[in-house]
Amino acid sequence: MGRGLDDRELRRRAVEGIRGEVEAFGSAARDSLLIHRSGLLASLVPASPQRSVFNSVFYDDPAALAAEVEALEEVYESHGVRAWTVWVPDEDRESARMLGARGHALDAAPRAMAMALANLGAEPRAPEGVSIAPIDPATCAELNDRAYGFGEDGFRAGFAGETAIRWHGTYADEAPVGCLGTIATGEDCGVSGVATPPEHRGRGIASWLLWSALAEARANGFASASLRASRAGAPLYERIGFRDLGFVEMWEMRR
Repeated sequence: MGRGLDDRELRRRAVEGIRGEVEAFGSAARDSLLIHRSGLLASLVPASPQRSVFNSVFYDDPAALAAEVEALEEVYESHGVRAWTVWVPDEDRESARMLGARGHALDAAPRAMAMALANLGAEPRAPEGVSIAPIDPATCAELNDRAYGFGEDGFRAGFAGETAIRWHGTYADEAPVGCLGTIATGEDCGVSGVATPPEHRGRGIASWLLWSALAEARANGFASASLRASRAGAPLYERIGFRDLGFVEMWEMRR
């Protein structure tokens, strides 16, 4: 493992990487907004009012969250957003209790995962007939909607514009069959928007594309990679070398 990259530091990077995603969510669509407060960053995406993943709050100061949560409620409501969420690290039980008392419900608890890129293993076998090539954000938004069963109010509504995310794509017979995004946060390469449509799963596309993106990040001087994974997705990342470092809860308000 790289110097200084013990599990505690890797977990810190996995949690801090949420900030980059929130910033991307709040800057991808024309009418989206970013709410900056000391110790807190929130994205507001009116084009996707029922998708709390896009309307989300990252904080690194629980006191800032407690002080701003009522104002956040008012801002989201005034923009017609009916579902928004707060990312709460598993060790912050006080914020979780505070949000629960205000009517938020625990919606999901993705795994916080990270790895030192010095430990990246051998390249997986390339899927037959699949190639890696540049891909645009709008195509990636459509792939994510197909992969996660969202309608047009999903990624295509709120996440199809240019952001700090760099997108990587795979193609078969010139048609896009998978994608993922990388976000630079210091010397950490965050991973987001990993998507393979149902008809192309089971071919190793996501594993191969992810390995290729991480190998490129390592060559470009990044020391680590991090992401948040569902329970179903975590085994894929563990095979690449990511470590499971606890979880981050999503406390959702839905009206």
